[in-house]
Amino acid sequence: MDHNLVSYPAIITKGAEGTNIHFPDLPDADIIDQDYYQALMRAQIGLAIIIIDLESHHEPVPQPSNPVEVNAQLTNPNAKVEMITTDLDEY
Repeated sequence: MDHNLVSYPAIITKGAEGTNIHFPDLPDADIIDQDYYQALMRAQIGLAIIIIDLESHHEPVPQPSNPVEVNAQLTNPNAKVEMITTDLDEY
């Protein structure tokens, strides 16, 4: 089985509406879910779908930002940066 793993930094914020996962490089992959672990799973799937869609339309896929730089830009003390990894070959 081949693996085509990609990782992008995501800003994760927990709030009243649930867990919000925002991809600064690929905002079309952003999600909100009441359950933290469901949000992570949906973020992995969404990330893969957005990248595959861009590639299939011969559009540029942005390179992942440096997570340290993303973290330095945070203004919300409840937010954290995590790398979300997905396998494009699964989708």
